[in-house]
Amino acid sequence: MASSNDATGQGPFNWRRTWALAVAIALHAFAFLLLVAPMAPPKQVQKEKERTVQVNFIDPPPPPSVEEHSANAVAAAPPAPPAPPAPPADITASQDISYNSRIQPKYPPQAIRQRHEGTVTLMILVGVDGSPKDIKVEASSGFRELDQAAIETARKWRFNPNIRNGQKTEGYVRVPINFNLNQL
Repeated sequence: MASSNDATGQGPFNWRRTWALAVAIALHAFAFLLLVAPMAPPKQVQKEKERTVQVNFIDPPPPPSVEEHSANAVAAAPPAPPAPPAPPADITASQDISYNSRIQPKYPPQAIRQRHEGTVTLMILVGVDGSPKDIKVEASSGFRELDQAAIETARKWRFNPNIRNGQKTEGYVRVPINFNLNQL
């Protein structure tokens, strides 16, 4: 009796050829899936949220009194270098403050690569002309590059100055700046 392989004209079953065909089919299927499937999910268009920033002016510290000034002049020892005045603890809104010009900060490329996010709170002394006279980081984001980007951008801002009794005055403003990768 002859085997079925003899009847069809083929040799015995070959495992090596079967595995080679299976691998070739699997590689072709994988390549097809790579072509069909998108490499990255499509970006969702997000509706830009209205960005409202509350700005409150703070009264500048009072100048030294005449007695303190004359007492310092009488002292024989040279005075220590003066510390910068600390902003007052009570912050009250003098009026509805708005920005005359506010540029959004650029997200630092290094912070994007390292996925850094956070909120920087700046304390800004606004001059009578509306320009920032002094900028300090009151609360850090925890990342130096985000803090520096906030300071650099705040230097370019222009505010509507504080008005007290009909006069433009200097005042401190506390401004939070949020760095969020989802808002890029």
